[in-house]
Parts: sequence; structure tokens; C-alpha cells
Amino acid sequence: MALETERKYLEVDFANLRTVLAECGAKALGVHFESNCVFDTHGEELFADGRLLRLRTQEWPDGKRFVLTLKLPAQQRGGFKTREEYELEIADDKTMQDVLEGLGYSVRARYEKIRETWQLQDVKIDLDILPFIQAVELEGEADGILRVAACLGLDKARQSVKNYYQLHQEWLRQHCLPPVCSFVFSEEQQVFWRRKLGLTATVASWGE
Repeated sequence: MALETERKYLEVDFANLRTVLAECGAKALGVHFESNCVFDTHGEELFADGRLLRLRTQEWPDGKRFVLTLKLPAQQRGGFKTREEYELEIADDKTMQDVLEGLGYSVRARYEKIRETWQLQDVKIDLDILPFIQAVELEGEADGILRVAACLGLDKARQSVKNYYQLHQEWLRQHCLPPVCSFVFSEEQQVFWRRKLGLTATVASWGE
């Protein structure tokens, strides 16, 4: 079990941020394509209780990584979101999906993003590109996040402790669109990003 503390920063110029990261001595850890499936019961009991059960696929040109995550209800303290998190790296995502479905869970939502990760001191910095937004996520101890945010100039950016589902619902309302749970790249966007990252052009859909 790990205690996850994070904060998001919105409306950030990624090109400028990369320059500042390099100047501050941050270490670039690579970029990957990420697919996420959120599992829940038919009655969405986990969602109602503030828990998240997620199966994540991370793809690089030289391989994939599958991670099963359980997040417990989040707490907000001092402008940060903190929650207990359990993660398990697995070898076979399809078998794990079968196990979860055998326990009564099913895929209730899907989302995708491009994640570029950096490390500065004891803080992980993720530059995330999603179908509807770009955001920077800092994860570490609260004082470390504040220190690194100031070093990078992120303390002047719009801050949020909302998760991407909540930010997506907010975006849909702002654009007068009906609520939907999933947010994935269009086929054209997916092909573009996968080719840019040196991946195969398409990926199989969950449930196939």
C-alpha cells in the first residue's frame, strides 16, 4: 500500500515547461501511450463509495506494462488530494480481465492519454495529453510538490485536485455536451499519436 499525494496544474505550456525542467536538472523518464479500463459492479458500488478499480496498459516501442490498481476514497487536505493506493504489476491483462469479470465486475469506463514523465528531486512530474485537455500532475510529498511547483513556475498556473473523470465532466458541461463516462482518442488521433511514439498504428479494443 502507498499513500498517493498529488496536485494537477492546468493550462500549462508544455514546450516552455520542458525547457524549465531541463534547466532545473529534472530527469526525463520517457513517453508512453496509456489505456485505462475502470471496473465496477453493475450498480457501480465502487464509484458510489469513492473507490477506483483500474486495469492500465502502458505502451512503449520496446514493450508493454500492465498494472492493476485499487484506489481508496480520496481526501483533500491543504489543496492536495491524498488517497491510499494498491498497485500490482501483472503479466496477462486479458486473464486479469477474465478474473475481474468472474468476480462480478465489468468495464464501466475507458480513458486514454499520452503521458510524459519527469523526475525532479523526490517529485514525479507527468505531462498528460488527453482527448479533451492537457495537464501537469505532480506527485510526491506535499512540501516537495510545493517546492518543485515553485521551481518550475507552476505555482502561477491554475491548480486542481479533481481527477480526470471530474475534469471531463466539467469540460462536457462547459461545452453543453451530455455526460459520458469514457474519454478516448478518436481513431485518427490514436493513429497519429501511436505512430509518433513509434507504436503499432492500432490497438485492440477491450472486450474483443
